Amino acid sequence: MNATVCAPTSAMAVANWFLDRAKNEPNVPAVDQLKLYKLVYYAHAWYLGNKCGPLFDEDIEAWPHGPVVRDLYIEFKNAGRGPIKKLGTRFATHGGKFEIETPVYAGELEPYLESVWNSYKKHSGIQLSNATHAPGEPWTLVAEKRDLSGKPTIPNELIEQVYSAKVEGSRQH
Repeated sequence: MNATVCAPTSAMAVANWFLDRAKNEPNVPAVDQLKLYKLVYYAHAWYLGNKCGPLFDEDIEAWPHGPVVRDLYIEFKNAGRGPIKKLGTRFATHGGKFEIETPVYAGELEPYLESVWNSYKKHSGIQLSNATHAPGEPWTLVAEKRDLSGKPTIPNELIEQVYSAKVEGSRQH
């Protein structure tokens, strides 16, 4: 995957973009918690791997079923194992007032997010989770050295290192 534009956003806006996009494709596996967290992770990982810096500022943590952004888990945990049927919200400040907003990314990163969606949409959450557990993946490298009960952060530097090598490998083929 090649990211041609570098522009930061939030994990919630990326998650909502995928949820909104999934509504238009009922023939692909539903977006449940596992799938959503992994889509957001892969978007962030490939963005780092393309040397664009972090896609968003939130940490990615190594949870037992793979990489997770904690804010997304807090927002969507009530979906259980079923499809997520709502967009996420967050508090924001506008003109000195707190409001609840529903961020959905709209801008120059949309072609990039579309490429991530097209690469992973046909996979279930379990398939994507299993892929994050493969040898050499950032989650696996952290899990080999740390107890996951504390849900340690997967450093962006590690994600970038692994995914930069994948980008370079894809360019050589």
